[in-house]
Amino acid sequence: MPKVEIKKKKLLVGGKEVPLISGEVHYWRLNPNCWKHTLSRVKEMGLKIISTYVPWDFHEYQRGKFDFAGKTDPTRNLKAFLDLTRKEGFWLVIRPGPYIYSEWPHDGVPAYAYKYHRLHPRFLDYASVYLKEVTKVFKPYLATRRGGHIILLQADNEIDPWPDVFGQQYGLSGPPGLFQDFIARLYENDLEALNNAWGTRYASFKEASPFIATMLANAQGIPLKGDKELKRNLDYFKFKYDYATKVAKWNVETYRNLGIDVPIYLNTYPFFYAHDWSRLQSVSDMVGVDLYPSNELAEDEFEHRKFCDKIRYLSSVSHLPFIAEFQSGVWHGRHYETSVLTPNHYRMICLSAFLGGIKGWNWYMLVNRDNWYMSPINEWGRTRGELYAVFKQIVRAFHSLRPTSLEKLTEVAVTFNPLQYAARTLSHDNPILQALYHGDVDYDVCDPRQAVPDKKVVFYSGNQWLDRISHENLRRYVERGGTLVSFVSYPRKDENFNPCQVTGFEDPERILFEFKRQFKIRLDKGQPEIQVTSSVYVFKADGCQKIQAEIKGYGNLTVGYIKKIGKGRVIHLGVDPTPELVLGVLRFLSVPLFAYSVTRDVKTAIFRRGAKHYLVMVNNGNEDKSGTVFLPALEKCRGDMIVRDLITGEKLDQTGERRRVFNGPINRKDGRVFEIAFRKA
Repeated sequence: MPKVEIKKKKLLVGGKEVPLISGEVHYWRLNPNCWKHTLSRVKEMGLKIISTYVPWDFHEYQRGKFDFAGKTDPTRNLKAFLDLTRKEGFWLVIRPGPYIYSEWPHDGVPAYAYKYHRLHPRFLDYASVYLKEVTKVFKPYLATRRGGHIILLQADNEIDPWPDVFGQQYGLSGPPGLFQDFIARLYENDLEALNNAWGTRYASFKEASPFIATMLANAQGIPLKGDKELKRNLDYFKFKYDYATKVAKWNVETYRNLGIDVPIYLNTYPFFYAHDWSRLQSVSDMVGVDLYPSNELAEDEFEHRKFCDKIRYLSSVSHLPFIAEFQSGVWHGRHYETSVLTPNHYRMICLSAFLGGIKGWNWYMLVNRDNWYMSPINEWGRTRGELYAVFKQIVRAFHSLRPTSLEKLTEVAVTFNPLQYAARTLSHDNPILQALYHGDVDYDVCDPRQAVPDKKVVFYSGNQWLDRISHENLRRYVERGGTLVSFVSYPRKDENFNPCQVTGFEDPERILFEFKRQFKIRLDKGQPEIQVTSSVYVFKADGCQKIQAEIKGYGNLTVGYIKKIGKGRVIHLGVDPTPELVLGVLRFLSVPLFAYSVTRDVKTAIFRRGAKHYLVMVNNGNEDKSGTVFLPALEKCRGDMIVRDLITGEKLDQTGERRRVFNGPINRKDGRVFEIAFRKA
């Protein structure tokens, strides 16, 4: 029987790769008479995989009575849908819950079970019965069985503790519960350690209660005062992470014990207050994110970068980074906020996903259904012309790109600590990320708790506190020969807010200026001066190479330093990062930029497979551009450059210049992707 596995960021069935691009089709929300016609439209789009939830609440039509064969309602005929999709030649991703959300009553869970949180013994008992029943139906269709076509299973859905619903059951108010049990384990039953960390005077762990910072944008809540309240807030998020991981582990293990032997994946929110993505990966075969950006990524000036950074982070965590739910249409209610989702919007978000390094996705919803609008295929299998054509273009480009086979060309990485974002101690207008973005510096993202990649340079983008293991991993990266760069924000405390300078950064001797001043920095002799506007740290930097600046009224000050550690070095600049300063640092370090745009708002990334290169361009501006992209990655390539637009299929010939430059039009809020090859002269 064929083996289904995830290996080297690829989905393999019987050793052959199945490209992971799919669309969501909910059989129970469609007239069964339309199933075949609808699937024909999916097939014509070029998709070979579809995905579907299985709703527990709908199939258990009476307490203890299940219908998966359509005896009580033809739309309950899961078995017929499985037979049809197999006959039509589709691979299938199945998502049987227990939870599905999906704008369904009680999020797909029967009312009798919905009363209990996901780790409550009663809920686990009820869910065990359902999982056993539904698994019996679809297990014969697993791709590991003869003639089977189910290649992936999602365990549960967006596992959220939902404290607003189940807070009292956890012990967040009222009698003690799971929260107090977790805190006791976290502090190894050392009550004195807890009281010291939180600044409390508890007589028992049973008294422990969270101090939760408000999570709503622009909401007025009690601000966190000092390290002890912050620690209390962080421990609350650690509780949520622990809870979600335990739920995920129970679901994955239950499916495994029921004989599911295809890869099992988990999906996350596109933010970090409920899930630790890396911990979810540790209990599953892969992790995917659910992404529903605003129309044309116009929610705020940071949305496009945040979108790309989430994919960059996912790429560092997941064994096969994919978007488990990728916006295709919109749910009822949200449509008032998004308005009409335009064709260029879909090109923009899909090519931005490529730019970030995604390997696959599942469009949700590919086919309309109740409480869902503006998908490329409607409930009767009719296509929405202007969208359907674009989706076909994107599918064609996906198969030409073969993203799992591409090598992304960048020697730059940036640290990313999700807990800092969850606790709102780090905002998404992070200056270093913004500087890199506006300088069109493509980069990978790494979570230093896990590992630090062997890139030529790593920029630190966090705040002053960081897990000790992250400090140690960053230190090892430098000792191996890497360069770690930090600006005004640098790691100097551990997760308990104790002093920790393992990485080698030094505290400033003093900090100057109530207001930001304008001055120039020269990183080294022979380097050009770089103008900055910033407050400034001043360092002693004994035994280090000093970085100095002449500041009117203050004289020549040491505003940074370069310190050798092992085979590598740290560079610490006590000023705010800017695109010009970041690019100056990269020039000083001789770190190559393989592709970069000199056109405002046009962002790029370049990939390689064999002798071919693939250039992704996205225009996040509100006007059409004539984009100019420099391509140092192609300097050594010989012959005339042959460019093919993978969206339109158009071929463009460009002469073989020594300095490779690409010029081309790109529409507002849109994207283009090109295959670049060379013809020998």
